[in-house]
Amino acid sequence: MMKWKARKETADIGELELGNITFNEDYMEVSIDICNMSDSLKAEVSKAIELRKAESVKEWAAVYAERPELSRFDRTWSSRPVIIDYAYLRIILEGGRAIRYSIEVGFCDAENDRLSECASIAVDLSEHTNELKKAVIKVLLDRFF
Repeated sequence: MMKWKARKETADIGELELGNITFNEDYMEVSIDICNMSDSLKAEVSKAIELRKAESVKEWAAVYAERPELSRFDRTWSSRPVIIDYAYLRIILEGGRAIRYSIEVGFCDAENDRLSECASIAVDLSEHTNELKKAVIKVLLDRFF
């Protein structure tokens, strides 16, 4: 238990007695920019991008089939390599569940920037949990306190 004096402007207005600290939600996401990755991981990212491109084409074909009144945009990806707009490690912390990690990669077509998508790759970084705890706590303290 903690007791704190409460003030309003320049006057004492009473005491607060506090109990346990809780969050409104038992959910938090942490994003960490990826500066570099191994060649084997880059190959996995490339596979995920190609799969996401194919899924996107199918999804838009279904939308156009259901809604023929929509203007059709060219949803054909060029044969050139995509342009990667961002890549980050997404960490999801949720009460009562294991920590989830994924690599998120936003990309667009090299010839048509209206074609943009995000690919996601689930990864297992559980062996780095202690390092993650330290990093998250440090950022919370540095940023908010």
